[in-house]
Amino acid sequence: MEYCRAGRTTSPRSSDWSCTRDASGHRPCAFRFDIAHVEWHTAPIHDIPMRTVFVAPPPCKPSEPALSGGAAAEVFRRLGGDGSFIDASIGWHRFALEPERLSRIVEDAVREGREAGALTAYRAAIRSLREHPVPLRRAETYADRRVYTSAVAELDNALRIAALPYAGVRLGVAMVALVEPTRRLESSAVLEESSVVRGPFDDYLIEELLPRIEASGAECVAVSLTFQQQAVAAMRLGRLLRERMPSVRRVIGGPLVASWRAVGIDLERAPFTLFDRVVAGDDRDLAELVRDTNEGWEAAGDALEGGLLSPGLGEVPWGDYLAPMPVVPAAIGRGCYWSRCTFCPDHVHGGHRPCAQQSVGPWLDRVAERFPSGAMLHLTDSALPVEHLVRIAGHVAELGLPLRWHGFARVERAFAEPEVARLLAAGGCAMLQFGVETASLRMHERLGKGAGPERARQVLRATSSAGIRTHVYLLFGLPGETDDDREETLRFVEQEADSISAINASLLNLPKGSPMHREPGRHGITTIEPFHGDTDLSLYDDFRCGGSHPRTEARRWLEKRFLRSERVKAIVGRLRSPFKANHLCFLDG
Repeated sequence: MEYCRAGRTTSPRSSDWSCTRDASGHRPCAFRFDIAHVEWHTAPIHDIPMRTVFVAPPPCKPSEPALSGGAAAEVFRRLGGDGSFIDASIGWHRFALEPERLSRIVEDAVREGREAGALTAYRAAIRSLREHPVPLRRAETYADRRVYTSAVAELDNALRIAALPYAGVRLGVAMVALVEPTRRLESSAVLEESSVVRGPFDDYLIEELLPRIEASGAECVAVSLTFQQQAVAAMRLGRLLRERMPSVRRVIGGPLVASWRAVGIDLERAPFTLFDRVVAGDDRDLAELVRDTNEGWEAAGDALEGGLLSPGLGEVPWGDYLAPMPVVPAAIGRGCYWSRCTFCPDHVHGGHRPCAQQSVGPWLDRVAERFPSGAMLHLTDSALPVEHLVRIAGHVAELGLPLRWHGFARVERAFAEPEVARLLAAGGCAMLQFGVETASLRMHERLGKGAGPERARQVLRATSSAGIRTHVYLLFGLPGETDDDREETLRFVEQEADSISAINASLLNLPKGSPMHREPGRHGITTIEPFHGDTDLSLYDDFRCGGSHPRTEARRWLEKRFLRSERVKAIVGRLRSPFKANHLCFLDG
């Protein structure tokens, strides 16, 4: 129950990219862009543009494409650049989970006298991968929670098999970890060591990804990092590129790198020296890159006029993902329109800039044309603006588009209005994720959330009654939090259980760069310290409030009280999957 919410305010944002000029004036090829400030080219291009491949390394959740690299490549092309995108995460999953490959690994383990106790589970996992389509691509799998749970367990076992040849490494859904607890991926030293040794991504990188990059004629590879678990493969790819394709420029950037840079982490050292440039620059960098590689390029307009930020619809292998229909990740814009939560790291990323409302309809039309049999839109913004959601729902409903969607929203007054909730449901809203955090009014005010618990109650009832699934996020271990505060949250959940589809209960990891971290004394925090030794790349810290350690106290309470509540158990039992919200939007019941 650690505080780590992918695609939300607590994780690096998917619309951030960088591209900066080095001291010699040389222009590398990558990314952090605030797409609202990236401009379109209108002048003729006289030079052949430099070919750039944007790569999202493994592992991400294999239910949908990685947004950051794909969106950067799409905008790069809009600006006149010659860019393409490779989702190496789904590529690796397809490669590593090939049934014959896994069978050979299991046979080797049996000959060596290993894994005998898991043999039955491993063989079941391999059998499921031989089915066409595999269970997690079939709609009927999501109609029965037991069938779904079994399918996820078989995928997890298949990933365990893929890790067997590599001692000391564990693999799971969107997870790579080192067995030795003192060796953590938030350590630059561990990442440097991992870049030298053969690991679970090597076969895919060497046999498939590098030849594909070479065949593309790429002059630059821009590696996009969104999540910490991708760093091992990213650094290994950087070293392999340097050794095997030395003439290709290597750049690393993306939301995670932008976050590291924003909180002052030193990136001018190993393992980042595997790349020619480590970038997390200003909003105009991507446009300037295209200008530098296209003589005569001029700019005019606003890139967000092109609609939501998403990967190119024509270059993603949609059939490879583990979902019952294509899932299109997209961001309405950049930043959070609220941006006042004291525990949130979004403060380090600048203000809110949504796409133009008039661009929403044409973008939806293009998606519907590409997927006439239906698609799910995963809207990844930290907080989805109400007016954009109303426009999306109205357009989908009016034209009868085969699109559904889900994402994070604040508990705004509009969502408590039954007619608004019904409009959203009729316009494709499958699920809304709400950061309720706490039902203690005292704690709520300290968090700077704005709308209080009663508003949350009204919103959950209205949206649930309209047929929209609700995924409620709760946050415990807050500075100054007492058991009485936690009991208020438990009462709220028990009272509103019929309106809650799923719960994500987390402990607060203090984000670097958040108001709480910048002004600890104002929030009752007396000590800030790292969670582990040698985790110089961590974006989070532990904290204490005098003699109190809120995280430890909250963990005990959760185990003794919250997780023993029958109503909580009934909700939590509805979703036991590492995919969490990525699949909850499809699950029945």
